[in-house]
Amino acid sequence: MRKINNNIAICVATFKRPELLKYCLSKIKLLELPKKNKITLIVVDNDINKSAKHIVELFYNEYPFPIYYFVEPERGIASARNRLVNEALVISSNLICFIDDDEFPKTNWLIKNFSALIQYDADVVAGPVIPITNEDQLSSIEYKSKFKTGHTPRHVAAGNVLFKSKLVNEQKLQFDLTYNFTGGEDFHFFDRSSSKNNKHVWVSDAIIFEHITADRKTKKYLFFRHFTGAINNVIQYKYKRNSFQAWSHFILKIIGKFFGATVTFILYMVTLKNSRLEKCIIKLASAFGYLSGLLNIVIERYR
Repeated sequence: MRKINNNIAICVATFKRPELLKYCLSKIKLLELPKKNKITLIVVDNDINKSAKHIVELFYNEYPFPIYYFVEPERGIASARNRLVNEALVISSNLICFIDDDEFPKTNWLIKNFSALIQYDADVVAGPVIPITNEDQLSSIEYKSKFKTGHTPRHVAAGNVLFKSKLVNEQKLQFDLTYNFTGGEDFHFFDRSSSKNNKHVWVSDAIIFEHITADRKTKKYLFFRHFTGAINNVIQYKYKRNSFQAWSHFILKIIGKFFGATVTFILYMVTLKNSRLEKCIIKLASAFGYLSGLLNIVIERYR
């Protein structure tokens, strides 16, 4: 493996989730670190009332590497991510990684991502985000990735990613503010990275866990998440092509989703299995989301 020294910025955007942020930072503190690399933690609070400040201050004196705290007054997830990247560049970080405030990493997460970046000479590496409802699951959870390490992922999300700063300071990529309240800013950012022939690599054992809170276990949230996700898929497609092609592409998907939802609902009525009902909800949500996107109905889920 080729040796290389890097300045790595671990970046966390947060908005009014102090307890989740506290847990996230407590786990980042325990990370195994790549040797001979400068590590920095940057937290950007998107709340002008600085609700995360007292949480970050708890860790100032006990962290193994520097912590920087900033407030980004312009609301929105894209604005917060851009602020993180800009602050990382200010301190000369040539590698930037993202983890969300409702997530926490395995102790070897950073080493796994960093090692893969070097081994595969990649520009972007990304790993899995595993949802959990409580910590008791950690001792029994068995995760098998759909893809092996080295695979080129179709899309990259910002919940678990490490990328070279050249994407920003040389290629001038930024998170598009259009997606500030809809989500999808990360897919859009890394899709543009891929179009610039940057090498994207999947790292199956660079694992992050995501807290699934009580409000996110409901059928209502399940529908809403997939509904808004489908809208974002249409928005992304229109960005790459045009509205006419989008209609041609998604109308078939809509028909397929409605048909699949009908079949799944019939199976649910026969078996009464909750998983069948959830699949039905997901298919219906996707169908209505695709249609809304085609009709330019945008839901700002993060506002």
